[in-house]
Amino acid sequence: MRWILSFVFLCSFSSCYVFRAYKVRKFELDDHERLPSVVIHKPKSSTPFTDAASLPAYTDLKIFLDTSLKNSRTAAFLVIRNDSIIYEHYFNGFKRESLLPSFSVAKSFVGTLIGIALDEGKIRSTNEPITNYLPELLKRDEAFANITIQHLMDMRSGIQFREGYYNLKDDAIKLGFRHNILKHTLRLNIEQEPGKQFQYRSVNTQLLALILQRATGEKISNYLEDKLWQPLGAEFNATWNVDSKKRKQEIAFAGLNATARDFAKLGQLYIQSGSWQGKKIANEDMVATVANKDSMELYKGYKNQWWGRYNSRFFDDSLEAASYKQQTAYSSSVRKVNGRYRVGYRSGAFSAQGVFNQVIYVNPINNVVIVRLGQFWRHPALSADQFIYALGTRL
Repeated sequence: MRWILSFVFLCSFSSCYVFRAYKVRKFELDDHERLPSVVIHKPKSSTPFTDAASLPAYTDLKIFLDTSLKNSRTAAFLVIRNDSIIYEHYFNGFKRESLLPSFSVAKSFVGTLIGIALDEGKIRSTNEPITNYLPELLKRDEAFANITIQHLMDMRSGIQFREGYYNLKDDAIKLGFRHNILKHTLRLNIEQEPGKQFQYRSVNTQLLALILQRATGEKISNYLEDKLWQPLGAEFNATWNVDSKKRKQEIAFAGLNATARDFAKLGQLYIQSGSWQGKKIANEDMVATVANKDSMELYKGYKNQWWGRYNSRFFDDSLEAASYKQQTAYSSSVRKVNGRYRVGYRSGAFSAQGVFNQVIYVNPINNVVIVRLGQFWRHPALSADQFIYALGTRL
């Protein structure tokens, strides 16, 4: 028992990540408030969405979603179509002004900022080697010069990083709770040749944030405030969790906390091809690439820090299924499942996603943005992705 107490005491005064991780081991949606953070300030004049949720045309939608989401462990659910809110509901004591954690949804914000820095000429090309901005890595291994910014954007860097366990052995947990995240971000090794294989590794996003900091001369929270939060007319201040009050280095891959309405503005920006109220904000080529199902198919559903989803549609008749397959550019062979015919296909919708099923869903085809924030999703029949993508398609 004495050694356990000594370990905890030492960790609390050192760079040990275990003590900090233990404090929030049963993560609640307001636990981000217990961790150090910096503020991202809203503009003096906000531009809220038009509220159409009370219109009679959306009564059935409200009844359906209120019922479906009741026991799903959702905190906030927002549906926007044509720049108007058609459904908005908060559960379990959360409100419109509640700041909720994004987790890996933050990655899509980082990817967007890379495109902005590219437009500004602060990054010359995403095909540049990352060592142009992170020369320290060359001292570890000269092969780091073969890794480009685009490799990081598409999670194809080949950097060694063990993620997915979500326990104290998980490298993402270790990195996120370090008191000096920069120091540990630069202690990396290469596992395999870059560009060969998609491997979801949060350290790629942390490196992108460091590249942004070196390229722009600003912390990523300040750059976000200047280039997205204020131009998009955010309604509320946001926060970004950092490694310590002293260093204030952002946990770029998972630490952004904001309201559902303000998260939705990133989705609306992509709906509008990177422009907001007639002013270009995001890199149009990057936005178009994410929204293109051909590029999403080519990169197996992950591009520029956004996810594409491979969807399914079922038919009772095999001829109808075969006909639909011919109309769909990318689809699997028709398969019979439980007496029905399943056709897989990739749509033009895409999403930012985080653990606990945080989602910003974007469908440029029918101008729909859906935001879901909460704990791990519960539903008797559908996953969060299935539910949200099906809803977005129906709308």
